[in-house]
Amino acid sequence: MLNIKKLNLTLKNKKKPNFIWCLFFFICFLLITYFTIPKLLNFSIDSIIENLKKNNNINANNISKVDYKIFPTPRLSISNSNLMIGAGAIEVINGKLEIILNISQIFNSKKISYKKILIYKGHLKINLDKTDQLLNTIYKNKKKIIFKKNNIIFFKKDKIFFNIKDAKTVIKKIGTKKELTIKGYFLNNKIFIKLDSSLNYKNNLILKIPSLDIAAKVFFEKNNSNIVNGILNLEVFNNLLKFNFVKRDNIELINGFIRSKLLISSFEGEVFYKPNFYTELDFKPSSLNVKKLFSIVQKKYFSENINDLSFAKKINGVFNFKSKFEGRIINSNGEVLFKNFKVGKNKSFHFNARIFELGEKSKIKFNLIKTIKYKKNLSKKIEIIGFLIPSKSKIIFEKLFLDENLFSVEKTKEYEKMFQDDIIQNSLANIFSESKVEKFLKNVF
Repeated sequence: MLNIKKLNLTLKNKKKPNFIWCLFFFICFLLITYFTIPKLLNFSIDSIIENLKKNNNINANNISKVDYKIFPTPRLSISNSNLMIGAGAIEVINGKLEIILNISQIFNSKKISYKKILIYKGHLKINLDKTDQLLNTIYKNKKKIIFKKNNIIFFKKDKIFFNIKDAKTVIKKIGTKKELTIKGYFLNNKIFIKLDSSLNYKNNLILKIPSLDIAAKVFFEKNNSNIVNGILNLEVFNNLLKFNFVKRDNIELINGFIRSKLLISSFEGEVFYKPNFYTELDFKPSSLNVKKLFSIVQKKYFSENINDLSFAKKINGVFNFKSKFEGRIINSNGEVLFKNFKVGKNKSFHFNARIFELGEKSKIKFNLIKTIKYKKNLSKKIEIIGFLIPSKSKIIFEKLFLDENLFSVEKTKEYEKMFQDDIIQNSLANIFSESKVEKFLKNVF
């Protein structure tokens, strides 16, 4: 009797695994059938175009073929897509568009419903002339957009500003905020950019390039009068730049501060960019390493190894200096003027200078006046007119005056050689050694 019961129990236990396997295969069959049937459907291209425009502000008018894919999740795939996002703020060229469908709506081929979209490879062009449209695109976006393995080109007025390779870009909604993040490679260095926008047009921008020790934070908001107020904080290799700004027709810089190994200064002013880029800035330096700064400028802009100088020639503007020294630098299409500079102890050195061109053949024409005070209220006024040749670290005395009396050419050249040998030696930066120059002038005159 016991043996019969054991046999029945064994048979029942054997039937249970068979039932479970049958149930498992039946469910798999149903799922495969459920997800495969949409392959037989013709998904409405008009509905795709309409929903991309409605949910993501994407214009996709050149769709000709749509493929349905099951893996890794049900989706519509559109190859060789050329898309326009926003009012021309973002353009996608030759990308692969994948529309991730809502599983419960995959049989509705006439009215497409999706959760997010993916855009693979291709080129992504971002127009920096249309930053307002870019912000509106991010703010009005209703469905998540992910870009993968794209090359992003940032351009302004049809000229490439910079590009990011192998980028992953995400546009998504977090609560009441809309967020854009970009991760990729800039000049073979990892770069991270994050821009978030809130309902009341308050925006935060973060940029990081860790290997170059670059970190920037910008907060800005626009009021009802289309005036943008903001704060910028930039750190590069332990150098700091920060300022408040107000953007109207131009950009006003307020409460600016710069700290580096070369310069510590407050500043304020305005930046004009219409019709051409132009800057007016007032600096109040508390510290300036002139010798080191001049050596860097000499190597970068006056040597035979310099490359393109077109960018330097475009930095047009007026830069005023007050506090430890006074003067004005005027930069106009590559020509640089130093006007009414007063430097040194008690601002006793007065000079003007003009740089006619940059490069190896450049000459700096200068006029230097120094009044030397001796004991018993005796003083002498020395004036030197001449040229500096940065590429050769050479000085030329053209005219030399003592108390407005002109020296002869022979005597002028004699003093020129003495100054070259004793002060300049192998570096023009030595002319900024105030104590040496003053001692030289006192001993010679």
